[in-house]
Amino acid sequence: MKKHIIPSLIAAAVLSSTTAHAESIYEVYKLAKQHDPGLRAAAATYQAEKEGVTVTKGNLYPSISFNGNLGYSNTDNSSSNYNNTSNSLSLDLSYPIYSPALNYAVDAVEISSESAGISFNNSEEDLALTTLTEYFDLLIAQSTLQTTEALVKSTASQLDRAKKQYEVGLASITDLQDAQAEYDSVRVTELSARSSVSYAQKALYQRTGQEIKTIPQLSKDYPISLDPNMTVDSLIAKARIDNKELQILNLSVKSAENNINIQKANGRTPTVSITGSLSRTDNDYSSSAPSSMNDGATNTSSIGLGVSIPLYSGGAINASVRQATAQAMSTTEQRASSLQTIELNIRSLYLDLQTAVAQIDAQQQLIRSRTSALEATKAGYDVGTRNLVELLDAQSNLYDAQNTYEQYRYNFVVKKLNLLEATGDLTEDKIKELDKWLVAKN
Repeated sequence: MKKHIIPSLIAAAVLSSTTAHAESIYEVYKLAKQHDPGLRAAAATYQAEKEGVTVTKGNLYPSISFNGNLGYSNTDNSSSNYNNTSNSLSLDLSYPIYSPALNYAVDAVEISSESAGISFNNSEEDLALTTLTEYFDLLIAQSTLQTTEALVKSTASQLDRAKKQYEVGLASITDLQDAQAEYDSVRVTELSARSSVSYAQKALYQRTGQEIKTIPQLSKDYPISLDPNMTVDSLIAKARIDNKELQILNLSVKSAENNINIQKANGRTPTVSITGSLSRTDNDYSSSAPSSMNDGATNTSSIGLGVSIPLYSGGAINASVRQATAQAMSTTEQRASSLQTIELNIRSLYLDLQTAVAQIDAQQQLIRSRTSALEATKAGYDVGTRNLVELLDAQSNLYDAQNTYEQYRYNFVVKKLNLLEATGDLTEDKIKELDKWLVAKN
């Protein structure tokens, strides 16, 4: 018996590590952040770009190198034959005191590092939107399944009632067949709804690396309304500043303009460097060496000022400047195009939200109307003025209206999340704020 205890404990530990009953949407997002390889790649890229700044800045400082050499030589000619053993040490210095090209190169890597940081933040925001959307996809699927299960239960009750009435002669075979057909239809719908729930759960599993089966529902008190102070123009103005894609494109334009300066500096400005050297050479000649060959050490020191001026390179200098200028123009136009797309997306999302508010309000009224219609149909069926088909249709219409209402509510939240992402405001604080409106199932 004891042999099975440890394997059982291990299996339980593995199961608990891969199954999560998330209490909040923020917890699901944290799981996604820990699991997402794309986010880790973006973080590594950002770290690499930051180190690149240090590497490039190193070119602006003095470069000092140490060299050593140990040698042996033999000279054999008609007048002499001797050997020499020598060793030498040197310390060399090179320091660029004036180099516009190097300064612009540092600017380039600093821009690239800043862009990588914003790209990492953008990856976080994209991951948040994707995870939250998949979270609400599961909520929608579960809501549809819940409504469908209620409809199946109600239809089964009507089918059972039709069977009993048929047995005592109070219902026709047509009524029984209609009830059976309706029951079979909603059972098929239920199977489809279960499949949708399973698919949504698998999507969250792939996103988080953990199995999430039960999640809180959106509170009935969640406000379906828009901030009266929020306008399309204010949203676009905020997006121009905080939208991560636009920030990256702004830096791309800045980098392209800096590249023009780099090409001009490489081809048209001098580089001035201080060079220096300290060296020591020791010689040890054999006894047969000529008298002019002296043993001992020789110390040498030097310092100089070097200037390098590019004069002509076959037209490549001017061509490089023109190329960089054209690339900068292309980047600027790409930014303008992206800005138009983002503005259009914000206008569309804002209109969708306005429409959603009206749809949800109208859907509430439709639910009230269909509830009244179902009650009237039930009363008519009980007294024989309505048939079973009409009752089943009224019942199905009510459940359909209720399910559509819940979908509208969830889609409203998803649209708001998309709008937050478009304006660069989908932060962890916003996710935590949304968490307050998610409540556990009863």
